[in-house]
Amino acid sequence: MNFSLKKISLITFLALIAAVAAVVFINRQYSIATPDFPDYSHAPVSDTNTPPATSTTTTYNLPPTLLLKVPFTTQAPFSNWDKIHNEDCEEASAVMANAYFNGSYVAKLDPNYVDGQLTNLTNWEMQNFGYNLDINSQETVKMIEANYNLHARVVNNLSQDDIKNELRQNHLVLIPVNGQMIGNPNYKRPGPIYHMLVVRGYTPSSIITNDPGTRNGLNYPYSFSTLYNANGNYDHSTNKVNLNDKNMIVVWK
Repeated sequence: MNFSLKKISLITFLALIAAVAAVVFINRQYSIATPDFPDYSHAPVSDTNTPPATSTTTTYNLPPTLLLKVPFTTQAPFSNWDKIHNEDCEEASAVMANAYFNGSYVAKLDPNYVDGQLTNLTNWEMQNFGYNLDINSQETVKMIEANYNLHARVVNNLSQDDIKNELRQNHLVLIPVNGQMIGNPNYKRPGPIYHMLVVRGYTPSSIITNDPGTRNGLNYPYSFSTLYNANGNYDHSTNKVNLNDKNMIVVWK
């Protein structure tokens, strides 16, 4: 082999190494394929309304499936479903988001770490809001930004494409819902009046969540219609979910 051929071979070899390194770096944050999805035995559907499928905002070139590697926790990490932990879904969602954006890609977070974080967040809420059982979307944004080095904002009138566009940009989506309307069989009946969960991905037929309301919430699938129909903001004046206030919380670093 002459010198020119050796030089070309070396350049080709180095280019191959660079390409492999780039793929590994991207896959640390999200996966377009979904090899780690579980087999779904059910995906609760409640199609009482027709939700918007598309967004009026910029639509990116969306892959058919996407799954961000967000670590999971329940809102009761030691299965201590007391008065506080029964209402810690907003805080648990924030803990998962913070862990993800700080480079934790483990499947499940350490219960001791989670419980300490939940205590810190509920104490902060009591000091700043005067209550800590249920907080609405705007208050959740304030809680996230004040306690973690993250950005957050409320997006009103969400669509399915809105969710996918945010995920494609490596943003997480938190969705507040009436937990009694989403049909999760793992909840203690009748389910939480107000609940919040983390959207981490999607398939052609499902929105994939980390649902802190159950120990079986890792990669839990819902149809978009189910989430949309149950979606709403917590109303302190009625202690219920206002289903007319459709919104989601977008979190990014």
